[in-house]
Amino acid sequence: MSRPRKSVAEIEALLLDDVRRQRHCDKVAHVGIRLCPPDEDSNGANWTVAVVDNGQCSREFAGAAVLVAMDRLQREFDAIAE
Repeated sequence: MSRPRKSVAEIEALLLDDVRRQRHCDKVAHVGIRLCPPDEDSNGANWTVAVVDNGQCSREFAGAAVLVAMDRLQREFDAIAE
């Protein structure tokens, strides 16, 4: 079953919103993704996180929050090039 597709900007916005809702991560400034070949490490998705600007948040908290959000969203959406 194929996943719904969203633009890179839409996925980045979803990721940032998800991350900012997690504990101690409300000040994360930016999460950027890049397209990649699907594989097991990316839950078969065609994108992965490329950059995280943790803003005024702890790098450890931001990194953990991004991993949680990425894992969930990779299972839900594939990216389309803009």
